[in-house]
Amino acid sequence: MKVTAYVPFGINKALDELETYFAAELNRAKTFGMADTRGLSRREAAARRSLWAEEKEQLRRQGQLFDSRRALVTGGLAKVIADRGWDQVDLPPVPHQARGRWVGSPQGSWPEKLSVELPADLVAKTQAGCWHASREAIDGLHKWNERNPGARPNRPARPRCDPGELADYQRLAARVLTPGEIWRDAVLGGIAAASRTRAST
Repeated sequence: MKVTAYVPFGINKALDELETYFAAELNRAKTFGMADTRGLSRREAAARRSLWAEEKEQLRRQGQLFDSRRALVTGGLAKVIADRGWDQVDLPPVPHQARGRWVGSPQGSWPEKLSVELPADLVAKTQAGCWHASREAIDGLHKWNERNPGARPNRPARPRCDPGELADYQRLAARVLTPGEIWRDAVLGGIAAASRTRAST
């Protein structure tokens, strides 16, 4: 699934600086025994390539193969999911009405963006984990909006609501964990892991 991460300034430069490392990792992967199909029949070679593709994907998720930007973010995302314990629980999927921008999402913009195709199961797990963590706060924000029609809590200079209500909104919004935050953590974590691995080789 294609995901767009809005990230801090300098991320694309950091990724550009890793391109040579990605190419070296791609060449390293070609030396693995599973990558060699010499001497095999067409059917055997196809089966070997299929198994090797699966193994490479596992290596990327484990942060052991950084052969592309996609691999870097995949490894970073798998680690974020594991660190939050979402890989150990069966979370219900995000309800359809929660698609799009979540109530309570912070205003403003990040200066750079990165679009990358990620494994669908990791994307679904991220969305479900964020929804599970944020559901009560989002419900509270919907009720807040019903109490304060026309309010603009993201404009502190003119919020169009009293200070107590504004503080309540800010308290609830701070408890909303958006997928965007997880995408950023995955990108930053992936860059850090790839940089450490490159420095140790």
